[in-house]
Amino acid sequence: MNTLLLHPAVVHVPLGLAVVMPLLLGAMLWAVVAQRLPAKVWLVVVLLQGVLLGGAALALRTGEQGEDRVEARAGESAVEAHERAAQAFTAAAGATFLAAAVALALRKRPGPFLVAGGASVALSVGMLVLGIQTGSRGGALVHGGAEVVRGGEPR
Repeated sequence: MNTLLLHPAVVHVPLGLAVVMPLLLGAMLWAVVAQRLPAKVWLVVVLLQGVLLGGAALALRTGEQGEDRVEARAGESAVEAHERAAQAFTAAAGATFLAAAVALALRKRPGPFLVAGGASVALSVGMLVLGIQTGSRGGALVHGGAEVVRGGEPR
């Protein structure tokens, strides 16, 4: 299978989820703490964060497999910067998943649940920032980035 074509298809799932997860985690945390929803619904955000983490890991793998072909066009430093950003995004996705899973385990203890849930919200905001950075660098690889702005041709 052509991983160069698979990578752009895969990356949009975790990046799209990264945009909605801070809001969803925050809303779900409020709803559970305010007793508007039962604490067991927190499982929904844990599962969605798991999908995000799995998608990010798959995107990282497919990106690494096509790395040499893209470096020939875009340059090694640009590809390496994108890869480092993707690794940081994936690590943040993992940390967010872990915090959300801990909150799920603590759902019957309101104080600890609030702390772990709040941590997952905060981590998801950081994850979003890293996701924007990763997507921006990936977009620059695909669309020429600085070369387009300067009026030149991508390498």
